[in-house]
Amino acid sequence: MMTDVLDRSTLDRHFTASAFVLNPDRKMLLLHHRKLGVWLYPGGHIEQGETPDVAVLREIYEETGIHAALLGERDLELADAETDVTVLHQPYRILCEFIDDKRGPHYHLDLIYLTATDLRACPPEREVENARFFSRQETAELKMFPNFRRMVDRVFADAEVWDMVGRKVAP
Repeated sequence: MMTDVLDRSTLDRHFTASAFVLNPDRKMLLLHHRKLGVWLYPGGHIEQGETPDVAVLREIYEETGIHAALLGERDLELADAETDVTVLHQPYRILCEFIDDKRGPHYHLDLIYLTATDLRACPPEREVENARFFSRQETAELKMFPNFRRMVDRVFADAEVWDMVGRKVAP
């Protein structure tokens, strides 16, 4: 008997890094993904030789022109200069997402970070045309994947996240 079911256990897995970019006005930067027709956060593949921390900040800048700052924990007691051990930021969430694009079917192991900026708009020099900051109320009208909407709602509802934003971009 022949089957058309794809054995997904054999598919490649690519590491990606994405971020919620937040500002002190309690707004979140989102980009409109032309091919998918939904709103998402900036992000992309982690390149050879990059750490996830470096990759996510690069992707934010390439796509939006914004220099963001990573939020979240780093257990600096684990760093060891003598043995060349550095401590990276802990992701906010990690998702394994099935993707079927021009590369063919594969998975993204998406490390999702929280970042902050004091900007209220994207600079004009950017890769993505349709990108802007949204309030919680404004996101309700946007087309999103259901799981992404749940994450967006959680970020907006988390007072600790917004406290971190305020501490990071305080004058």
